[in-house]
Amino acid sequence: MDASSAVTIIVAVVVVYLIFKFIVSPLIKLIAGIVIFLIAIYILQTYFNFSFNQYLGPFSKYIDIDKTIDSASWIINPIIAYVNQAISFLKLLLSNAPKQ
Repeated sequence: MDASSAVTIIVAVVVVYLIFKFIVSPLIKLIAGIVIFLIAIYILQTYFNFSFNQYLGPFSKYIDIDKTIDSASWIINPIIAYVNQAISFLKLLLSNAPKQ
C-alpha cells in the first residue's frame, strides 16, 4: 500500500466520522427528543386526563396541543403498541426464567 492510498483511506474515515458526529447524531437526538416529548404528552392526556390548553391561557386558541396530539396519534399509537409488546415479551421471558 502506497502513501497516497493510505492518505485517501484516512481522509475518507475522518470525513465519515465528522459527518456522523456533527450531522447524523444531532439529527437522531433531535428526532428522538421530539418523539419522546410527543409520547409524554400523549400519555399525560390519555391516562391522566391532563390538558395543556388550560395552562396556555389566551394562547390556547393559537396552539391547540390537544388537537395536535390527536392528529399525531397515527405515529404515536404504533410506538406505544411496540412498547407494550416489548414489555409483555420481557415479562414472558422473566416469568419462564429458572428461579435460583
